[in-house]
Amino acid sequence: MAKYVRKTHDEWHTQGDYGCGWETVTIDETYAEGKQMLKDYRENEPQYPHRLIKRRVRNDERRCEK
Repeated sequence: MAKYVRKTHDEWHTQGDYGCGWETVTIDETYAEGKQMLKDYRENEPQYPHRLIKRRVRNDERRCEK
């Protein structure tokens, strides 16, 4: 029986709104890293709103074969 291989992986985007809409400032592989980065941005740039969102990204062929 074949083992299931996931076709996507999750990325955590930290976004900031600097007056022209939301833009991605960093991309992290894990939720814990993204949460820490969001905390850092909120401490260092309190005048701008920041948020953390999850994106599902398609794996490329090389990554699926592993």
